[in-house]
Amino acid sequence: MKILLLNPPAPDNRAFIREGRCTQEQGAWTTLWPPVTLATAGAMLEADGHQVEIRDCAAQKIPLSPLLKIIKQRPYELVTWSSATPSIKTDLDLANKVKEINPHIKTVTFGTHVTALPEACLKESKGLDFVIRNEPEESLAALAGSLANGIGTESIKGLSYRDTDGRFFHNPSRPFINEPDGLPFPAWHLLDLEKYRLPLINEKFLILAPIRGCPYPCTFCTAQTYYGKRLRKKSVSRVMDEIAYNMDRFRIRQFFIWADTFTADQDYVARFCEAVLKRNLKISWTCNSRVNTVSRDLLKAMAEAGCWMISYGIESGNQEILNGAKKNITPEQARNAARMATDAGIKAAGHFVFGLPDETEETIKETLDLALSLDLEMAQFYCAVPFPGSPLFELARAQGWIDGREFEEFRQDNAVMNLPGLPASVVNEYRKKAFRRFYLRPGCFLKMMSLIKTGGMGKAIKGGIRFLGWAASR
Repeated sequence: MKILLLNPPAPDNRAFIREGRCTQEQGAWTTLWPPVTLATAGAMLEADGHQVEIRDCAAQKIPLSPLLKIIKQRPYELVTWSSATPSIKTDLDLANKVKEINPHIKTVTFGTHVTALPEACLKESKGLDFVIRNEPEESLAALAGSLANGIGTESIKGLSYRDTDGRFFHNPSRPFINEPDGLPFPAWHLLDLEKYRLPLINEKFLILAPIRGCPYPCTFCTAQTYYGKRLRKKSVSRVMDEIAYNMDRFRIRQFFIWADTFTADQDYVARFCEAVLKRNLKISWTCNSRVNTVSRDLLKAMAEAGCWMISYGIESGNQEILNGAKKNITPEQARNAARMATDAGIKAAGHFVFGLPDETEETIKETLDLALSLDLEMAQFYCAVPFPGSPLFELARAQGWIDGREFEEFRQDNAVMNLPGLPASVVNEYRKKAFRRFYLRPGCFLKMMSLIKTGGMGKAIKGGIRFLGWAASR
């Protein structure tokens, strides 16, 4: 089959990252990620003999109209794309527009939103043929194979669809991929990798996805809906082979390790670091982590293996808010984690969430005070968003906190929940204030400039000045 995989265009030429639980718009200090799920799915489809193209409309700056011209000019038989809550309206409407071009093209989408609400999405888009629930690679490969061979889709696990009479069917869920070593290396050759560069240091990077699944029950997160609760890990040797392949073929030295919590299994991370050194892989990498899944020895090993930044999910400076969100961490653990990273020579970033249930202006101030007190190179401040598929969504809907809201408003830079005594508008104002207070402090610019490597000084300084201007406007 001739297959097109898409990170589709978003409204008003905005650029979205749609990767697992991460649904966010490209911001001032964020960068677009190489779409690892699309690339992995593309590799599986190529291995099955299909002709595959990937278009990352965000990175390639392809608006809707030019995309539709591309689809009209090429004999695609299957078009599939990742979808996200804040862009779901246009994501679903894309199926209708594809069908207007050629009603014989099969359309399919995947992502956390459609996993949580498959029937509602099929009802909203008459042109949408299929929804893939949960991780998509195996289901998409099975679907493409069935369509290519004229076989029915009734037995394809993880698939939702309607029949010719308009009845909806939800096939049994597909078991999560138990042995991720069986996944192929992502088909990065189908993308223009020059489009993906880390902020400030301006170096090309790729995503490594060594672990799937998350055992932590955070109420505001959709990770368990999409990838399940159990950690499923690629073997360390398999990950080393992938790193070496990417270094050799694509000349990549920078990697972002994409896992819901890379350090959830500290022994695995220690073996990863040991293998990097043993194979003499000269790489630099970043990862995300909880504050209670690191130690001094582990962070030291990570630094020796090339880790230069670790992003901690700190969320709140108030213990009751953390308990309510089922984070199972403490502010003191956040202090220790940031300090240990700095001592190991790793730069620490912190992620904070305003507007969780039971939040007040005082607890928001506690969170901001904590952020300002930690030794962090960077901080990101989010609004608590009840994305479909998260426990928070069910709570917010039951409590009436999101009455009258449209999904297009569900962005991490925009509060949508009107909590008792704390309107969404107040949360938004505190978020703006947090950026100004954190980034406009004396010395913050110098800290950011410390991230710069030789060769990118001019661009980095311009980027830093542009960022500080953005922070001042918040």
